[in-house]
Amino acid sequence: MDREISSQRTLTILILKIGVAALLLIASSAGAQSFRGSIRGTVTDPSGSVIAGAKVTARNIDTGMQREATTGRDGAYVLAELPAGEYTVMAESAGLSPSAQNVQVNVGLDTSANFDLTKVQKRHEELTVKEEAPLVETTRDVLGEVVERRMVEDLPLNGRDFGKLVALVPGATVEPSGVAAIQSGFGQFAINGNRDRSNNYTLDGTDNNDPFFNNSAFNQTGIGGAPASILPIDAIQEFNLQSNFGAEYGRNSGSVVNIITKSGTNQIHGSVFEFLRNDYFDARNFFNRLVDPSGNHIPKSEFRNNQFGVSVGGPILKDRTFFFGAYEGQRERVTSDFSLQVPTQQQIANAQAISALGPVGGSPVPPSAALTAILNQFPTATGFNGTSGTVVGGVHDKNDVDSFIVKADHQITPSQSLSGRYAFASSQQQFPLGVWDLARDRVWHSSHSLPLHGCSLFRRACCRR
Repeated sequence: MDREISSQRTLTILILKIGVAALLLIASSAGAQSFRGSIRGTVTDPSGSVIAGAKVTARNIDTGMQREATTGRDGAYVLAELPAGEYTVMAESAGLSPSAQNVQVNVGLDTSANFDLTKVQKRHEELTVKEEAPLVETTRDVLGEVVERRMVEDLPLNGRDFGKLVALVPGATVEPSGVAAIQSGFGQFAINGNRDRSNNYTLDGTDNNDPFFNNSAFNQTGIGGAPASILPIDAIQEFNLQSNFGAEYGRNSGSVVNIITKSGTNQIHGSVFEFLRNDYFDARNFFNRLVDPSGNHIPKSEFRNNQFGVSVGGPILKDRTFFFGAYEGQRERVTSDFSLQVPTQQQIANAQAISALGPVGGSPVPPSAALTAILNQFPTATGFNGTSGTVVGGVHDKNDVDSFIVKADHQITPSQSLSGRYAFASSQQQFPLGVWDLARDRVWHSSHSLPLHGCSLFRRACCRR
């Protein structure tokens, strides 16, 4: 009996050890896939020698979040796991005047900021803040491009699809019409010759891949390339597309797209918008003629595309707790024009007459009921192209999309933070098939995402959950 209890206890301890080891492995691998940025550099004195023990402080201009570091024996410092944004970084050491820079931190990148404390302190100090931007990324062996907030907000985007901005990245292939090179669709692109399903998408550091289609879960293509879900443009802080990335990302061979959503700041900011396209402003397309072959007037094909939304963010507790929310909707009504070839009445009569012929030398038979049923399915020809009848017309396509995202951030201590986000997108798409309006392709689509991030810095190591 004692042996059984002892063996059970040993087995329980072994299972606990394996579980703890697995959790540590998951945490370490997750921490490697950073969705934040960092600032690193060196601090030197007037003689050019490095300064050990210098204090370096970074303060986020928008949120007031502050992070501190101390230079090591080599005069180097690292401010790790910083949310994307603009920071004022100041270095100071005893007996020397402080120096400061405004530094832009981007997702997935290390930003260099070196300080040369060359002025001896006087009674009245003067702190000069300067802005510098490194021209070459020297801290990581990656190839890619950061698409910043200003570009996301200001560049015109057909369909408000942020994926169109990847055309700015070397190696990316997007058709001029915005349709992907491989799989036609909203939000699709190819990188370095890979398939458009070979990209790895992350949203605030969490997986944003559709396991079935192997493309982005938010900003996903639907029927015929129409958007099935939209990631609101006004909710994107920036994104980083890496065409040659580190091994910690893995999964796909194409590229890694790190998307960072906006957070609230100490100031209340918001936006309200509507974009529209309307056939009132358009000319008729080639297949939408003014009159049919019989001279009857044909109405102008419908085209209505309205995209509208709102966003707002601000503080709950100044310098500590912030909120942000955004909504975007789309209502699209499009008439797809067509010109079909159908049998004329004479051709239908000839087909029925042929089917009524009996065997050679035999008596005629009644026309085939099956053939008659099939021929009756054809609409009456309204024109003639020399060989067959023609019918012109259109079917009505419909696409309704609703997407929203809410986010809350809390700075517990200078080295501990908590962030939660919920994103939801749904759509109803309807695309009829052909003149008979058969097989109405009606699809409902929905996506949900609810991640929670906790960051605690311990000796330059960050754990993320």
